[in-house]
Amino acid sequence: ALRTRAFQRQKDLSARGVGTEAATEAAELAASSSRQAALSRSQAVAQAEARVDQAATRLSRVKIALAESERRLADTTVTAPFAGTLSGVTLVEGRLVTQNERLAALVDGTQLEAAVRLSTAQYVRLLDDEGRLVARPAKITLDLWGTALTTTGMLTRASAETGDGQTGRLVFAQIDAARGLKPGDFVTVSVEEPAIEQVVRLPATALDSSGTVLALSADERLEALPVRLERRQGDEVLVRGAELAGREVVAERSPLLGAGVKVRALREEGIPAPEAPALVELTPERRAKLVAFIEGNKMMPADVRERILGQLQEPQVPANMVERIESRMGG
Repeated sequence: ALRTRAFQRQKDLSARGVGTEAATEAAELAASSSRQAALSRSQAVAQAEARVDQAATRLSRVKIALAESERRLADTTVTAPFAGTLSGVTLVEGRLVTQNERLAALVDGTQLEAAVRLSTAQYVRLLDDEGRLVARPAKITLDLWGTALTTTGMLTRASAETGDGQTGRLVFAQIDAARGLKPGDFVTVSVEEPAIEQVVRLPATALDSSGTVLALSADERLEALPVRLERRQGDEVLVRGAELAGREVVAERSPLLGAGVKVRALREEGIPAPEAPALVELTPERRAKLVAFIEGNKMMPADVRERILGQLQEPQVPANMVERIESRMGG
């Protein structure tokens, strides 16, 4: 503005014949330079304001990217609904994972099940009138170095399919207290079946292929009685017959025995008591090896280890327990 007024004043002086052309041109050049400088400064201010706007835009984009990254981090955080022990972990620090990749298996030690393969006949006996599996108490036993780790459970469900190359039915028992049990253990499951009433337990050799047994009549002659086979249990059968109550039955059939044959009954005096488990005496060297092996087994539960060590300190030790331990020692 000052340069412009100086130029205007010089023009007025030149018009009155006081100033020179050179002074007028110099004033004009100075005014033009002043306007150019003002324009340059205005452009610099505009550029600075544009850079401020661009910086604000970049800041907004960075905030959006940060929020997106935080959201993705929250989405990729895996939180299990229960506490447990990890198994089969494939993760290492810094490795990239793919979508739907299995990272590990989480095992809840308090929610274990025992899988039991039953024959179809055994499975049918566990169904109700509508064909559904009935929840029944079960006893789960794990054989550990000659001792048994036992807990209880409940039969809860059956598998939806038989399985490729398998027979029978696969059922599952929910374990109540899985102390000392781990996935993969081979256990024995005993299930309580419904009581069978009005049946007689006989040796399997007492029943012939036609479904009859030989009973002793009052005149010591054999009489064939029809019976219905309810169940086979090892070497015994459970049969039901209308005329079996109080009758003596031939325990083992023979081709020489038949209806009408007069016989002399040979009755058992009683059932012998079960034999006590065999005991053996251990040499100091053998006892020391067994004790060292049990003490070095860190996978064995502490209470089971103490129980076995206590048995090994006895003068005589159960032979079956010694055989089991030595078979695992390789000795």
